[in-house]
Amino acid sequence: MYFYDQLRDMRKLKGFTIRELADRSGVSAAYISQLENGNRGVPSPEVLMKLSEGLNVSYSALMRLAGYLEAEDSGSNAPAAKTPVNLRRFLRDNELMFDGVVLSELDKEWIERMLTVLFWRDKKQQPDAGGSGLD
Repeated sequence: MYFYDQLRDMRKLKGFTIRELADRSGVSAAYISQLENGNRGVPSPEVLMKLSEGLNVSYSALMRLAGYLEAEDSGSNAPAAKTPVNLRRFLRDNELMFDGVVLSELDKEWIERMLTVLFWRDKKQQPDAGGSGLD
């Protein structure tokens, strides 16, 4: 499968029109259309970075699809062990962007609060051996 087929499939899987992806990524709709129709070569790493943000997929995944990076070794069926990331620290210590907008410290604080509420609400709803099971 060619890069342009994979890009189109990825966009459609996310439910975005070409115009929506253009708005989210900052890459022109005309260029995205040309890419998806195979009328352009593989885009530069800079364009792939913008597309990864617009599609909300990892930059390295797009770089692999485009042929800039080698595919991960699939010889082993066991998933690679990953070190967990402390999400609270990640939110606090990094400059973050969502839909092309850089998040302020207040934005990040609100995200942290929402995640805390969602996480603990979910934990509270799960019955455990020592709890009453009542909310």
